[in-house]
Amino acid sequence: MTSRHIPITARVSQLRHLSPIWLVPIVAAFIGLWLVYATLSNQGPLITMTMINAEGIEAGKTMIKARSVEVGTVQSVRLSEDLSHVIVTARMAVDTEDLLRQDSQMWVVKPRIERQGISGLGTLLSGAYIELQPGKANKHADHFSVMDTPPVAQPDEKGLRIQLLSDESRGLNIGDPVMYRGFTVGRVEQSHFSTGSRKMEYQLFISAPYDSLVTTNVRFWLNGGLRFEASTEGVKFETGSLENIIKGGISFDVPKGWDLGKPAASRHQFKLYTDQASSSNRDYERFLEYVLLFDDSVRGLAEGAPVEYRGIRIGTVQAVPYQMDDGKLLGSSPGQIPVLIRIEQDRFDSDDSERALGQLYRDLEQQIRKGLRATLKTGSLLTGALFVDFNFLPDGPKAAGYGKFGQYPTIPTIPGGLARIEQQANRLLAKLNALPLETTLGNLDAMLAESKQSFAAMRALSSNLNKLASQPDAQHLPAELTKSMQELQRTLQSFSSSSPMYGDLNRSIESLNQLLRELRPVARKVNDKPNSLIFNQTPEPDPVPRRAH
Repeated sequence: MTSRHIPITARVSQLRHLSPIWLVPIVAAFIGLWLVYATLSNQGPLITMTMINAEGIEAGKTMIKARSVEVGTVQSVRLSEDLSHVIVTARMAVDTEDLLRQDSQMWVVKPRIERQGISGLGTLLSGAYIELQPGKANKHADHFSVMDTPPVAQPDEKGLRIQLLSDESRGLNIGDPVMYRGFTVGRVEQSHFSTGSRKMEYQLFISAPYDSLVTTNVRFWLNGGLRFEASTEGVKFETGSLENIIKGGISFDVPKGWDLGKPAASRHQFKLYTDQASSSNRDYERFLEYVLLFDDSVRGLAEGAPVEYRGIRIGTVQAVPYQMDDGKLLGSSPGQIPVLIRIEQDRFDSDDSERALGQLYRDLEQQIRKGLRATLKTGSLLTGALFVDFNFLPDGPKAAGYGKFGQYPTIPTIPGGLARIEQQANRLLAKLNALPLETTLGNLDAMLAESKQSFAAMRALSSNLNKLASQPDAQHLPAELTKSMQELQRTLQSFSSSSPMYGDLNRSIESLNQLLRELRPVARKVNDKPNSLIFNQTPEPDPVPRRAH
C-alpha cells in the first residue's frame, strides 16, 4: 500500500486581544515615571553661588540655613575656568523659592574673633555653613555671590548710608562701630582704597532713628587711643577712654558753637579727621592769599601755623617755603624765604559777599601804608614752633618784601624774635665801640688828681686860719668879725682830715679809683671784641705746672 505525502501548512490568525504578559513592563514604566515625578516634585530649586575661596565648604555636607533652619545642601564645589573664584552648586529644599530674591544675601558662618567679640563657636563641631538672609525684591534669582563676612545691616533695615574719605588707611575695619557721644548708632559697611582719588573710602550705615543726627555740619573723627602734639601752643598729650581704645571705630558730632545744618542725604560724602581736636577746625572758604618774604630763618614755622594780629588769629600758613611753578624759591633779595599765608575773612567777619572780600583787600593795602608789618614770633619755647604776627610799626626799620611775588601780593616783613634782638645788640655794641673810652678814663684820672690838690690847699688854708685866730692880736677884732671868723673856722674844720665829711669824700674818691681800675680791662675787651658782652667767651685752658728741673 503506497503512502501519500500530505503537505502541512500553518494557520495564521490575528489576535484580537493584548497578551497579559505586556502588563508587566507597562506597569514598571508607569511606576518609574511616577517615581521620577515624585522625586522631582519633592526637590527644591538648584542654585549657583560664587565665592572667593571654599574654606570649610564640602560637597554633600555643608548646609544652607536661614535663621538656623536648614533650607539646602551644597552638591558640588569646583573652580571657575579662569581660576579667580569658586563655583558652588546647591540644592534647595522644597518651597524655598520665596527666599531666593535678587537682594537676598549669603555669607559663610565660621569661628571669628572680632572687636565686638567671638562669634561662630558652634561651627567648631558641626562645621561651617552658609547663612541665607531672604530679600524683599520682586524678581527671583538663582545666582548669588557669597560674602566672607556677615553684612552690617539687613536689606530691609531702615537707616542712612554715607561715604567717608580719609588720607590715612589706619584705624577702620568692616563692622567697626560708629558712635555719637559714646553711643553706638551704626557700623562700617565697606572699606577700600580708591586709586583715582588716592584716598581711603568708607561706607557707613547709620540705623534709624539715629540717622536724623547726621547733618551737613557734622564732623567724623577716629576714636584715638594716645595723641601727642607739639605746636605753637606747647605740647599736648591726650588719651581716649578705655572703651574707645577697646572698641575703636569712629565718632561724629557737630562742633561746639556751630549750627546743626540740614539733614544729610543718602551717599553724602564727609571727611574723616584723625582726632576730635582737628575736626573742630572750620574750613574757611573765603580768604585772601599773600606771600611774606622773610630775611629770618623759617625753621620752626610749619604748614598750618596760625597767623595772628595782636594775639587774635586771622589766618593760616599754607606753604613753607612757597615755591612758584617755574621753580623760583628765593625772593627778589638774596636770602629771602617766601611763605604763603591766607587771611581768612570768616574768622572775623560774617559777611560772605564778594564785595566784603574786596573791601578787606583794600583795607589791608591801606593798613600796610600806615605801618602794618609781619614778623616771626616764637609760640612755644619748649617746641621752638613759630607763628606769623602782624602789628603796626610806623617808626620801625625799613620793611622788606613789599610788592608782588608771582601772582600773589606781598606784605612787608621785619625781623623778629632773636634776629631782632641780635640786630639791636649789634647796634648797641657799635655805639659802645665808637665811644672814646680811653680818653674819658684819662680825663677822669686827671680830674681826680686835681681834686686831691684842691683838698690839700683847703687843708693848708684851714691850718693858717687856725694859727691866725690863736694870736693875741686877733682878740681885739670886732665882735662881728670874730663871730664870722669862728663860723668860717667851723666850716673849714668840716673839711679837715679828722672830720666825717672828709672821710666820706676820701672813701668815695678811693671807690671811684678802684672802679676805674676795674673798667680798664673791660673797656679794652669791648674795644677788641664788641660781642663779648652778649656771647660767652671760650674759657682759657687751665694752667699747666712746669716740669721740675
